[in-house]
Amino acid sequence: MTYAIPNILIVSLLFLAVFTVAEYAYYKKFPVFVTRKMVHIGCGLVTASLPFFVNLNVLIYLCAGFFLLLVWSKRMNLLSSVHKIDDYSVGALIFAPTIALIAIIFWPINLLIFQGAVLVLGLSDGIAGLVGKRYGKRKYCVTGEKSVEGSLAFFLVTLIILSIIAFIGNTPFSLQMFGFIFVSSIIVTIVEGCSGKGWDNLFVPISTALILLYIL
Repeated sequence: MTYAIPNILIVSLLFLAVFTVAEYAYYKKFPVFVTRKMVHIGCGLVTASLPFFVNLNVLIYLCAGFFLLLVWSKRMNLLSSVHKIDDYSVGALIFAPTIALIAIIFWPINLLIFQGAVLVLGLSDGIAGLVGKRYGKRKYCVTGEKSVEGSLAFFLVTLIILSIIAFIGNTPFSLQMFGFIFVSSIIVTIVEGCSGKGWDNLFVPISTALILLYIL
């Protein structure tokens, strides 16, 4: 177990770096939606790399600590880069529990399922939010306001991630498989578009994991 201690330290420092950069950006007057998505993307990338550093049990402990940190920081009015958001959202608070849930179910089956779901959660959702805020002109609302431009960005990033995961997982390439990945990316995009107030942080990785379970 001693080998895990430096690995846990490395992972903790990576998460700390993500929050430090976001807090510095907030201090420099970056909009909160930018700093929040910086944390979203950064934490998604770090979380996807966790299987290289720690085992499942350690990841669950890290998620619990991460969740408690966010609850505490919200009550203490800290981590403004995450919590100073105009509209009500549970996204930040359910991020860590969702990661733990996905890990418990899918990590023992195939690590790539866990990593792919986390990457879609972090990158697709994060980039979609940035694109939507910056370039979103065509708005729509199901359970929360979204934009066509943001959803298109989400779809493209998800399509790339699922294709790469399928390639790494040695999934035999065929037009039928590409068609399935293409349609699956549309489905996950619809799930994201219908999930407002931060609930996409739950439904997006779950739907992605179920799709990857079939692909891999």
